[in-house]
Amino acid sequence: MEEGLRIDFSKGEGLVPVVVLDAVSGEVLMLGYADETALRLTLETGYAHFFSRSRRKVWMKGETSGNRVRVLRVVRDCDSDSLTYLGVAEGPVCHTGKYSCFYNTVMDRLVEEMWRHIVDAFRQAVITVRKGYGGLKDYVYIVNPLSDNIPPPNPLLQSLIATYLSSKIPGKIDKVVAPEALGLPIASLIAQKLRAPLAVVRKRRFPVPGWEAPFTSGYEDGIHYIYGVREGEKVVLADDTVSTGGAAISIIEALEGRGVKVKAVVASMAKPQYGGVDLLAERGLPVWRAVDVYVSHEGSVRLVQPEAGWEATLKVTVRNFKDLQK
Repeated sequence: MEEGLRIDFSKGEGLVPVVVLDAVSGEVLMLGYADETALRLTLETGYAHFFSRSRRKVWMKGETSGNRVRVLRVVRDCDSDSLTYLGVAEGPVCHTGKYSCFYNTVMDRLVEEMWRHIVDAFRQAVITVRKGYGGLKDYVYIVNPLSDNIPPPNPLLQSLIATYLSSKIPGKIDKVVAPEALGLPIASLIAQKLRAPLAVVRKRRFPVPGWEAPFTSGYEDGIHYIYGVREGEKVVLADDTVSTGGAAISIIEALEGRGVKVKAVVASMAKPQYGGVDLLAERGLPVWRAVDVYVSHEGSVRLVQPEAGWEATLKVTVRNFKDLQK
């Protein structure tokens, strides 16, 4: 074996542990063991090979089921006595039919950690007043890391929110659909975790087949153009915020009018006081979100984690638009 690939098989009596990671989501798919022959076959064929400790033989993942793992990268650890395979699974990896062998949760503090970071993020928020559209009066707006990326959010927080929202999506989906602009950062992470393509709903026309969806939200109106989604597909609508629900409902109606099934609506945050959460629930689409945000003119913001029921009230800075430019 080449010097750069030399592995220490002595500690494990000829075997080293191998962790298989999904090349798209980074999810751990399985743990196996390899001897020198299994590793060499993996490197030569590009498909994951292991050594079975029970059968005492080398085997290729998927040799009977057909669910092979195509290996893109092999990395050894600092002691050269364990490996990771970064791969593309050609079907469920687990013998139970699950995509990953790791699906039994032993401990989960994800929501608690996410909530702590959300509260910290909103300590940096700024309250202002924004002009309303579509019959909505001027309303209180909160500039914050979750919906505006101002200041840029902690990447751990973004990852926790994407993991939390992804876990709420029922079954397999074909696409994640997101209006362009502020919802794209979180929608992109959700699509990656779900291993699904991200279809971006645009605000300008392109010279390819698509659908129009006129909309009026709380702060603008216009036309959305939907591309890359086909009749019969199951999709998730993802955005940064649900306020009045106007933009989301227009996209949903355009999708459903073309035979697309919207399975869920997810958002980093919601402002339930503007009615969008209730309107979507009436359509049979509850909004999964990490936090509900209630803002007052006086500089108070109340945060609620809707699933756990936790609350926090913060005093934040109040500025007008001219002040924001200073």
